[in-house]
Amino acid sequence: MTYTEPLLTLTLALSFLGLYFLPPSRTKRFLAVSLLATFLITWPPFEYLLSRPLEWRYPVRPFSTPVGAEAIVVFGSAVSAAQFERPYALPDRDTFERCQHAAWIYGKTRLPVLVSGGTGNPRVPPVAVTMRELLAAAGVPVEMIWIEDRSRSTHENAVLSAQVLRRQGVHRVVLVVEARSMLRAAGCFQREGIEVVAAPIRFRYPLATVEDWIPGWHALKGNEVTLHETLGLLWYRLRGWI
Repeated sequence: MTYTEPLLTLTLALSFLGLYFLPPSRTKRFLAVSLLATFLITWPPFEYLLSRPLEWRYPVRPFSTPVGAEAIVVFGSAVSAAQFERPYALPDRDTFERCQHAAWIYGKTRLPVLVSGGTGNPRVPPVAVTMRELLAAAGVPVEMIWIEDRSRSTHENAVLSAQVLRRQGVHRVVLVVEARSMLRAAGCFQREGIEVVAAPIRFRYPLATVEDWIPGWHALKGNEVTLHETLGLLWYRLRGWI
């Protein structure tokens, strides 16, 4: 638990208490709705419920080697540009965790790994280059890593990766992204005629600790991801990409 959780809880409690003593009015009703919305978007149980439509298709269970899989595919997220005191690109959390999971799956299957991700910034190397370094550091032989380094969106990840896979004669893959991102990513791949075996990471687990019941920034961040993926699904369906 960070400092923000109890502070946010205390602030909300004091705000509701102060609201209680205000005389009835339209302003009071407006403030009550605003405070309730703030509470809900920072409350983990509400965030968990909102995430269910994106994750329920992918049950939490141990990974087992799928029959007929021919490659592992990892979509990249982002990397930070090198800086003076850090002369190397730094992957974000999503990219790092996806690569770690892909490397673990490689150890179980010995399938080639395709990393996919470009960049729109000339100061930043393609995400796929950093991903290759992460996989190599995790024990995946460089010769077993394929690269797609031009994509800049999930749709482009799937389209350009499918081109690489078809050249290699691959039609069934193990796909690694977050559980909430899997529906959109797998849909894009299937649209390209590639069969997907989902290997999602970072599931939103049921509420188990005290922190899971206290409003905080983790729930706010989770709701942001859910909103991003939900809007992304709607947009991709409108465009015919899934």
